[in-house]
Amino acid sequence: MKRLLPVCILLFAGFVLMIFSCKRSDPDASSILLIGKWKLKQQFSSEGKNMGFEEFPLSFCEKMTTLEIAIDGSFVEKSYYEDFGTGGECLKDTEETLGNWKKEPDGTINFIYNQKSVLLFTKSDVVLKNGHLVITIAYDDPDLGHETTLQFIYTKVEG
Repeated sequence: MKRLLPVCILLFAGFVLMIFSCKRSDPDASSILLIGKWKLKQQFSSEGKNMGFEEFPLSFCEKMTTLEIAIDGSFVEKSYYEDFGTGGECLKDTEETLGNWKKEPDGTINFIYNQKSVLLFTKSDVVLKNGHLVITIAYDDPDLGHETTLQFIYTKVEG
């Protein structure tokens, strides 16, 4: 019995430690996963309210687009496009999309875009899902006369 007591205490301590480490959520875990370089994998679009998403096929060059998220709370998106005047060569867009990100106390991640970089969004949602970064934005499209929602899915390449 005396030999079993230390083993039981050790097992009990391990069990208690396991319970507390599983129950306690690390508020910075998603922030750590977020930091790094992401590559655009897919893009979806929804034209109007209550419309489903349709995949917007990306060109080879558009798939070179990256989103770099830094630990200091900043991010930069570098976009690429095909220049058909040079035989379809992939060129980096001269203007980068810049902004800052912030993790709220409830765990929500917000991206704050520099206003000169992009349209004024009516909604923005950023989530880590199944190893992918999913960014959903909505804006009022004056040309179409209704809200347009875009969803971008990124895969992590560095970080």
